[in-house]
Amino acid sequence: MKNIFKIIPILYIMSLTLNSCDNSEGENEGKFDANNESGWVQFQTNAIQISLGTYDFDNLLKIPVEVNVPVVLNDLEISYTMESVSGANPNTVFSNSGLLVNPAGTSSHFDLNFPEIEFNITEALNANITETMVFDVVLDATDNSNVSIGINGTEVTRPTTYRVTICPILDTAMAPLLASSDFFIGDYNLTVTSGGSLFGGDVFADQVITLSEGANGSLSREFTVAYEPGGSTNDMTVSFSFETNGQITVDDGLSTNIGCNSLLLLGGDSTNIFTFDSCTVSSTDTLTLNMLDFQGGSGGCGVGDITLTVVLTKV
Repeated sequence: MKNIFKIIPILYIMSLTLNSCDNSEGENEGKFDANNESGWVQFQTNAIQISLGTYDFDNLLKIPVEVNVPVVLNDLEISYTMESVSGANPNTVFSNSGLLVNPAGTSSHFDLNFPEIEFNITEALNANITETMVFDVVLDATDNSNVSIGINGTEVTRPTTYRVTICPILDTAMAPLLASSDFFIGDYNLTVTSGGSLFGGDVFADQVITLSEGANGSLSREFTVAYEPGGSTNDMTVSFSFETNGQITVDDGLSTNIGCNSLLLLGGDSTNIFTFDSCTVSSTDTLTLNMLDFQGGSGGCGVGDITLTVVLTKV
């Protein structure tokens, strides 16, 4: 009788253990309960973005893959492809074989063992990419017919495609743009986003202006616009330059032709210099000029260094 009482708790514990391993409930929907060597593989998340300008090249980019299989008796081979979305082709940039091996005896089902697809980002650096590189890593197949790629209809919660975005070093991205004869040349919509003039009304009215090469060479630009406090025909010239590091420097001492007791000048805001984003600079059609109205207290109007933000967008 004592042995019977000892056996009953053991059977109860075994039943709990079996139930805890049962995949028939919840999100698994019973798809793989019949065979504990069956299951699926998926990514943990579905995207990453990195910048070559800030990346630590001592570390590989690692993309974990979940192996949702209770029992893995043999090595599981998982094949994947790299599909270019835009920019450089990952198949020519990276030396990946397209094969990931999950060692026998390891699984993500009960613990945190995740095989990882690795990318040597130094290879992207050496490729000198000048525009943002976007590609998808797509899980294709396994060498075990009982282990599927994801589960049909659950791509959102169990992703099998992983998007990688690699932004170039800004200096590298800027070089071909600055060498182009049409980089920010032509007609642009001008909008002031910092508010109106202290004199009342607009500083610059919303309008289309024409950007042309400035007096300081191929990296400089200028446009003519009316400084509205002096009237709609009070034209002045705004000039600025592109720097190889992606910054835009607005020239100082730009005459507005008017003032209170002295000539009122505009200039660049050295504490808030606009810098292009390395991820978008190759495709952007917008720039921002961070300026100062009444620069250095000029104009003799009792005020100085009033923020003036001008946005130019390609027509």
